[in-house]
Amino acid sequence: LDVCIRHQSKMMESESTPLVSSKSNSSVSRQINERYVALKERGVGHAAHLIKDAVIGRQDAPYAGYYDPYQNEQKAWRNTFSVICGRLVVQLRGVVIFSNWIIFMLTFFEPPPWCRDASHLQIVADEYEYDPAYSNSSTVKEYGDCKLLLDAYGTTADDEENQQLYPNSNTMWLTIYQSKLVELTCVFFIAMYMAFAFADDGFVPRLFFYPGYKRWTHSVQCLVLVCLFSSTVFENTTCNPFLRMLILGSFLRRFQRELWTFLKMVPALLMPLSMLAIIVFFYSWFGVVVFYNSPQGIAAFPNLAEGMWTLWICITT
Repeated sequence: LDVCIRHQSKMMESESTPLVSSKSNSSVSRQINERYVALKERGVGHAAHLIKDAVIGRQDAPYAGYYDPYQNEQKAWRNTFSVICGRLVVQLRGVVIFSNWIIFMLTFFEPPPWCRDASHLQIVADEYEYDPAYSNSSTVKEYGDCKLLLDAYGTTADDEENQQLYPNSNTMWLTIYQSKLVELTCVFFIAMYMAFAFADDGFVPRLFFYPGYKRWTHSVQCLVLVCLFSSTVFENTTCNPFLRMLILGSFLRRFQRELWTFLKMVPALLMPLSMLAIIVFFYSWFGVVVFYNSPQGIAAFPNLAEGMWTLWICITT
């Protein structure tokens, strides 16, 4: 009788579980049910989060900064979304990092933003005068003025003839439309990943933007996604290469550790860098005074700023 009573109580407990259907007999359902029962024990949920942090080697937030679906029995739908989306966040992390690399590499294969509308340049103005139909050509529609400028040859400022006026590696493989399509697709996928992360935190903004690492990473990622989407849609992509680097860095933890190490070194380097700046400033001023109106001065020390740049090149090359 005692065995029957315990068996009946276990059946009733599994039927009251909000995360698992009482009619499901699959192994996955049993595992979820066992996990649910175990995590209801006092302190087990906290220990699970500590073990997870130890295994993955990082802690985005303490236990209080995460949504625990096993401690909120009255919110069945929110618990279900949290469990499902939490697993998707783990499984799709590699794919979303790959998407970030795609939009980062897009900078090297798309028409550069600076030359898509370069009607103010003399080369483009001459082409408009020579060929009035140039503005309506398929080349302009697909690449803007980039095709004309990046393929232009002429005489450089130092009188070298038949040289590329805008040297490039001929890697402009995508049209403006293709670049826009790829970027919007990757932005959409990253935004979906962020939505899954928000659902993993139980749709609670306080947990999604928990103070510390989660707050600044999620804030940066959301802000950059909005900027990338709006700039791409409204075709104002001047800052997109920098935004792509920023959102890629927000997902690369090893890069963040190296950057943080470098930033901690900056205060120790301020004194020697300040001394170097003073030396460069002094000798640049010395060069401007000594070589005033001489051929050497005109070439290397025409003013203080260009003189400092000349000396910096000498130091670093």
